[in-house]
Amino acid sequence: MTMTDVDLTATCLIGGRWVPGSGADAIEVFNPATGRVITELVPASIEDAEAAVVAASRAFADWGSRPLSERVRFLYRMKVILEDNVESLARTITIDQGKTLDEARGEVGRAVDFLETAIAAPMLYHSDAVNVTTGVDARRVREPLGVCVAVTPSNFPVMNTVQFSAWALVTGNALIIKASEQDPLASTAVIRLLQQAGLPDGVLNLVHGRADVVKHLIAHPSVVAVSCITSSPTARAIYAAAAAAGKRVQANGGAKNPIVVAADADLDRAAAGIVSSSYGMAGQRCLAGSRVVVVGDVYGDLMDRVVALVDQLVVGDGMAEGVTMGPVVSAESKERILAALGEAEDLGATFVLDGRNVKPVGGAGSENGYFIGPTIVADLDPRHGVEGRELFGPVINVHRVDTLAEAIALSNDTEFGNAAAVFTSSGAVAAEFERGIRAGNVGVNAFPAPPANVTMGGYGASFYGDLHVCGAAPLDFFTDQKLVVTRW
Repeated sequence: MTMTDVDLTATCLIGGRWVPGSGADAIEVFNPATGRVITELVPASIEDAEAAVVAASRAFADWGSRPLSERVRFLYRMKVILEDNVESLARTITIDQGKTLDEARGEVGRAVDFLETAIAAPMLYHSDAVNVTTGVDARRVREPLGVCVAVTPSNFPVMNTVQFSAWALVTGNALIIKASEQDPLASTAVIRLLQQAGLPDGVLNLVHGRADVVKHLIAHPSVVAVSCITSSPTARAIYAAAAAAGKRVQANGGAKNPIVVAADADLDRAAAGIVSSSYGMAGQRCLAGSRVVVVGDVYGDLMDRVVALVDQLVVGDGMAEGVTMGPVVSAESKERILAALGEAEDLGATFVLDGRNVKPVGGAGSENGYFIGPTIVADLDPRHGVEGRELFGPVINVHRVDTLAEAIALSNDTEFGNAAAVFTSSGAVAAEFERGIRAGNVGVNAFPAPPANVTMGGYGASFYGDLHVCGAAPLDFFTDQKLVVTRW
């Protein structure tokens, strides 16, 4: 299968019709592995966004009143369709986003996991009933919210699109997806597949565009809930605007995830965990480890093991056989990361590994791709802004401390609180770390990557809102609960 065998177009889905956007200033879509333009995206206009809200509002009246079992059957058909199209979707993701084919296949698998979790909604979607007193009963029922909006990120264009769609739709809402303009092809491809399940027109809508489209959707009086996964500054802005308008919000932001390696850790296991967490998907994951804190005298041995494992990674075009790490998603991402690394060097940091001049393999034109090799930065003051920012790339900042208490304090010295891990052979160390760390997802001898049916959520600037995006929390987010008291 080649690039010509997959659908590399991005249009809007509004009211059941695939239409080009009518906005100005076309957006060029690049293949991150080559830097070449794949296509030009005509963004949605404010009028297109308005049309999507109108279509969703019309569809909601019927969709929200359908039996839960009927909505579940639609999701089951979506699941079957995705499973039948894993390879074409994976190739679209790799061409559009840059991750390797194996990583892209894993993303599609995770999307199926979210559908399966939402398909199990009848096991959770029951009403609680109680007899209050003689002749008086009370019961709680769930009702859908209405028109919801989801703003999806560039790192998981298929998984997050399916994740929000599954829960919003199974609970009876109509949904408008605003996809990332950095890799809109994969989001479009998966929505085309979901539509093949026979969804009524307007239940699921897709628009492409810039910040003006997002702002219009958030401010629209017919939109009742907003979900997003993005950087922390953007998450804060979306949360502030939507919450001020009285809407329900779940806004997932950035991270600076620490990995603490205790003096008694299995160093081979720790090194493998660091490399997998920090360099998978070129570090472009909200759960990626980006700050390593080494306790005691094991720093040298640990770094030797990490470097040996990194030497086995193959950086290049994700479509090429044998490649294990692809590019970052855009030229802007590469420039931002390189600028931060240059600033760190100017501040006196040293490089245990320097991936700034990596030579990618595979694929014609890869010399112009957005590649940064695995990088480890040491001897940088953790209080400096360069170290505190989320770089969202294959970069680790490493620090040495004498005690576990220092390691926990350094790990917590950030505005973020998404994930953290400790490698140790001691239950007491693990327990102390678990108690002391300020993060919503904690791993012991593993980095926390929860399954779709388990809750996941960050602290601090990593999350704004009350109800998270995994586990059973979306059921509460996408429904209102009504108390009904009866006397006969």
